Amino acid sequence: MKKDIIKLFALALIIITSGCKKDSPAEEDIKKEDKTVLIMRQKILGRWDLIRFIEETKEGSEPPEVIENDPQEIFFEFFANGKVKTNAEGEEELSYSVATKDTLILNGRPQKLAELTDRWFTFGNSTAEGGTSYKQTYILAR
Repeated sequence: MKKDIIKLFALALIIITSGCKKDSPAEEDIKKEDKTVLIMRQKILGRWDLIRFIEETKEGSEPPEVIENDPQEIFFEFFANGKVKTNAEGEEELSYSVATKDTLILNGRPQKLAELTDRWFTFGNSTAEGGTSYKQTYILAR
């Protein structure tokens, strides 16, 4: 009987200690990333007004041509269902998702997140085609 109690105690101890396994550093990083993405999804929700839109075009080694637009009454409204409503190019509804802590996918195009606070939301994208590079930056505020 005493041997059975010791065996049960040893088995319980093994079960308890195996459940306390520490995550590897890579697993901990993934968990932190997931938490960061969830926080960002929450911060993005709601209506944002586009206050500046910057377009840069650079051909070869020439200095970039920069156009700073001063948009009037243009908004983006992000919803929890992965949709965003905007009047940037007429009334339209686009899809979005937060891919990583610094990448927003907006209507299928990756956008680099530069800033996301309770008041400011800045993102942009860039591409190159035939020796010309293009960059767009969106600066939104609440």
